[in-house]
Amino acid sequence: MILEFKVKNFRSIRDEQIFSMVSEQNVSELPNNVFKVDDKTELLKTAIIYGRNGSGKSNLLLAIQAINFLVNKSSDFKVDKPIPPYEPFKLNKKCQNAPIELSIDFITKKNTRYVYSISFNKKKVLTEKLYFYPKSQPAKLFERNNGEITYGEYFTGKKKQIEDLLLDNQLYLSRAGKSKLEVLHDPYLFLTEKIYPSTFHDTDYDKVLINVFTNKMKDDDIPNFKENISKLLRVADTGIISLDAKETDLSEDDLPEDMSDEQKKEIVERFKYQIKTKHSFFENGNESGEVEFELQDESTGTIKLLAVGGLVLDALNDGSILIIDELDKSLHPKLTELIIKIFHNNKTNPKNAQLIFATHDISLLDNSIFRRDQVWITEKEYEGNSIFYSLSDIKGVRKDIPFEKWYMSGRFRGIPLINEYELDLKFD
Repeated sequence: MILEFKVKNFRSIRDEQIFSMVSEQNVSELPNNVFKVDDKTELLKTAIIYGRNGSGKSNLLLAIQAINFLVNKSSDFKVDKPIPPYEPFKLNKKCQNAPIELSIDFITKKNTRYVYSISFNKKKVLTEKLYFYPKSQPAKLFERNNGEITYGEYFTGKKKQIEDLLLDNQLYLSRAGKSKLEVLHDPYLFLTEKIYPSTFHDTDYDKVLINVFTNKMKDDDIPNFKENISKLLRVADTGIISLDAKETDLSEDDLPEDMSDEQKKEIVERFKYQIKTKHSFFENGNESGEVEFELQDESTGTIKLLAVGGLVLDALNDGSILIIDELDKSLHPKLTELIIKIFHNNKTNPKNAQLIFATHDISLLDNSIFRRDQVWITEKEYEGNSIFYSLSDIKGVRKDIPFEKWYMSGRFRGIPLINEYELDLKFD
């Protein structure tokens, strides 16, 4: 579960911005949209982000993805190579070579709260800090400041081996994920496996996701996946009554000769199974059987729903955090609303999975779907830097106001200021 995320000097985000999934005390509507962590803290199940094009919606999600990527992959970085997510704010001279700062406050599956913070420049991790809450107050596990690492009293296990292998562009926590340091396994697994950012939009990416879930479905890695995804597709009125994963006849002999045996084997294994969908067959106006379709015969929207549906079911099964840029892309607004309601429903979301997504679909700006602290607005200021705030941060916004009407009228900001009079197009 994510409580809070902080980001500074990343892409369009110049000054520190704080994105919170902690419910506001003065917001009490829609109690099913939150869940209790303890007697003092309630967390939001979902958060929706609005803003005009180029305002920074995607950059907030990419910042969360960056910390997930660095913990997952930086242990493989080669010596003296650039750190890929180093993309500082470019519109201010002081920021162009300044470090990026990221911090995440979270609770793991073991119900332990951690705060993990990093800062880095183009080729070096400058600071890295991990604290946790054994009781009510935070305690240090380790701190790294310009190469020097110190440890707290709760840190147990051998440290020297990791220190000796650690490069300037690698995270200590990333290295620890490949070691026997059990004290760090819990936060490492959360940051690498419990946060799933989906920030790509093309159909090829959707097909890759579907391929992953096809193999998981065949191996039964996700309980009841086939039954649940079939239900979702039926409820969504796609015309699909069920689906199945069937073994293909693809062999290594079908692949180009210039590919290595290892590559051929990997591709055959990856595409060993393919999704087949089933539709009702009619004769003389009566249903008389079923017809099997190839996945490519389905519409783009259906393929998108299948990909997103797989992500949703995986998150719900695992109680993880799903982060999606443009959730509404290729989906009907009613289907997007259905997915949101699945997360809000205690029966369909018993493990308190969280959904964070950006959208332009204003039909979702409805006070019967979202609380004020769940709706976030991104705005770009005069100097080109992004800021973020929720509706609960704005004075005078009551729970019963028409969110969509007020947003489109500009009362929340976050909409483009279009001057049609300057659109003086000229043609030969």
